[in-house]
Amino acid sequence: MKSNILKWLFPLVSFLLLSAWYGCSLFVKPKPEPKLEKLTFQQTSVRDWSDDLEFKDIKPAIEQSINYYERLSPVESFQYGDFIYTAEEMIASMRLFQKIIEKTDGKDRLNQLKENFLFFESKNSKGEAFFTGYYEPLLEGSLVQTVDFTEPLYAKPHDLIEVDLGDFSEQWKDEKIVGRLEANKLVPYDSRDEIVYRRSLDGRADPIVYVKEIELFFLQIQGSGLIRLLDGSTLRVNYAQKNGHPYRAIGRILSDKIPEEKMSLQAIKEYLYSHPEEVKDILNYNQSYVFFRKTEEGPLGNVNVPLTPLRSIAMDKRGIPKGGLAFIQTELPVLEGDRITGWNPVHRFSLVQDTGGAIRDHGRADIFLGHGMEAELIAGHLKQRGRIFLIVAKKEFLNQ
Repeated sequence: MKSNILKWLFPLVSFLLLSAWYGCSLFVKPKPEPKLEKLTFQQTSVRDWSDDLEFKDIKPAIEQSINYYERLSPVESFQYGDFIYTAEEMIASMRLFQKIIEKTDGKDRLNQLKENFLFFESKNSKGEAFFTGYYEPLLEGSLVQTVDFTEPLYAKPHDLIEVDLGDFSEQWKDEKIVGRLEANKLVPYDSRDEIVYRRSLDGRADPIVYVKEIELFFLQIQGSGLIRLLDGSTLRVNYAQKNGHPYRAIGRILSDKIPEEKMSLQAIKEYLYSHPEEVKDILNYNQSYVFFRKTEEGPLGNVNVPLTPLRSIAMDKRGIPKGGLAFIQTELPVLEGDRITGWNPVHRFSLVQDTGGAIRDHGRADIFLGHGMEAELIAGHLKQRGRIFLIVAKKEFLNQ
């Protein structure tokens, strides 16, 4: 009798357990993918698109994007969801935006923006956006290697090769790899460890200037900077290329050294200077390495135009139209001396004029904050949530 009961009881229990497992799996919501989502007219209408800076410095920033578009083929395309715009249409969209903010104000301005433009929200996997900041640092340096300035700041090496995989297949559009030739084979380019600690580029790359190792590391994160030389003159350098290794934020391996609430660029730099014996291991966590070029103007973004403080932002160039108009909502810290005493809400129009190794997917932006100690402090502490909207004119209004 007992064996008969077990015969039908075991399959029944197994069936119920499997049903419960499949039932749970069916009702677990998958994690949303980062995406660009078009706003309905209703969603656009209920939002406040006012600019907290009263459009200060927006016009020169727009002109820089127009300069970028004017250098392109008129049929170069830019995609917003299902909508594709040529470079000429992007210029017309910028001109329409300029006309509206110059000729109107108040509710009339906001109504015309809502009526004439399409709005898209760039969302990360949490359905929002995440903001950090960057700035143009000032470093001390020398044109020749000295006891104080030992680390070469390299120009792009002569043997570095960048391959656009999109040339081989549409499925790899906007994907690139970097390497060098070795026995007629393309191999990965030298890592940070090889370049910095094994001096693998001696004789293969030209030093522009010599600086301190830790300062160079943070300059590479920012992508551009000013070097004050021993004679008092300054040299401006800008991003030229990177070695192709993925960027990894060293803050992740310092989480047990620096409390989360105190984690910042300044705290990381202070830790490195206080623990010189750990510098090599910590910096080598990020095998990405940036090469530079000298430039007269700047800092320059990836669209090769000067960035405008508080108006230019960096986003992922693989999915975000370069040079385009955006609207950001987040917070910026309030400073008293070198202390943060609070946070101010930010809601303003911006231009997507840069990109970055740590800036990936939708819903991710880096705000360019200018140069100087205040910009450095704000950038070092900015890790805020918010919203990002991309904006482009409706095609029916482009020819007016």
